[in-house]
Amino acid sequence: MTTIIAAIIMVIDHVGCLLFPDVLWLRMIGRLSFPLFAYGIARGVAHTSNFGKYFLRILIAAVISQPIYSMVFGAGYGGNPLFTLAWGALVLFLWQKEHTATKLLALALMCVSVWVNISYGWYGVCTIFVFGIYKMRKDICFIGQALLQVLYIWQVGAMIQVLSLLAFPLAAIEKRILFPKYFFYVFYPVHLLAIWAIGQSML
Repeated sequence: MTTIIAAIIMVIDHVGCLLFPDVLWLRMIGRLSFPLFAYGIARGVAHTSNFGKYFLRILIAAVISQPIYSMVFGAGYGGNPLFTLAWGALVLFLWQKEHTATKLLALALMCVSVWVNISYGWYGVCTIFVFGIYKMRKDICFIGQALLQVLYIWQVGAMIQVLSLLAFPLAAIEKRILFPKYFFYVFYPVHLLAIWAIGQSML
């Protein structure tokens, strides 16, 4: 259910960004989308029986989506958010292993994300990482998310991003609605293409 809400909010955000850039409230609502996807990835890492296949699905979807993402937003935007979700999933998976070497690799990948040009960058990767402890310690998770907002706002100067904390209660929705396994991987590039096409028809 959380992923469905995230997808709906994402559409609202992209409609605001691409079709109605002067309508601020659409972008404000949109700030809730990425944290909910990040939570979904954290839960996916926790419950998948085959992380390799799970990670590969996200990565393939990211690669397929990139040409559309670059066409819609411009090449300067770097890698699309699916790359960030894949990166964050890998960091969280490695961190949850018992071996010190894998934990150090997870920390290294987290640090490297600071210099990688992907959507949300280190902030996105760390958001997934912090959501990894949601089920065990919601209070610590919330504090961690709040600190991430402060650091991210300090870096990019986008005060609107603090609204993403409002997504935190939505992560508690546990109702499951079954969709085809690959639905959301296909939905991302298709919805971008559809909104872009509508925008072109409005010119």
